[in-house]
Amino acid sequence: MQLPTIHESWRLERNATGLARQFSFESYSQTRRFLDALADLSEREGYYPNLNFNRTQVNVGIEADAKTLGSKEYGFAAQTDTLISDRLVDEGE
Repeated sequence: MQLPTIHESWRLERNATGLARQFSFESYSQTRRFLDALADLSEREGYYPNLNFNRTQVNVGIEADAKTLGSKEYGFAAQTDTLISDRLVDEGE
């Protein structure tokens, strides 16, 4: 089974049982739009990542439900990437 493609900024963590990525924005309003879009995605998918954020940064952590990461986790990461690539929010990197 081939896993969905994710942005190169995602890092493997916890002995390959987690993914993490930091998103940076130019303003709090951009950060808020991203968080709102991510909340909508979470509700649709029934998956809730770990979040840590401040005014212009959001850290997203995705942990495996099983012993290893699978298509569910990689799929959620890929959909999170689309929040930026589809210009739902503008990332200020």
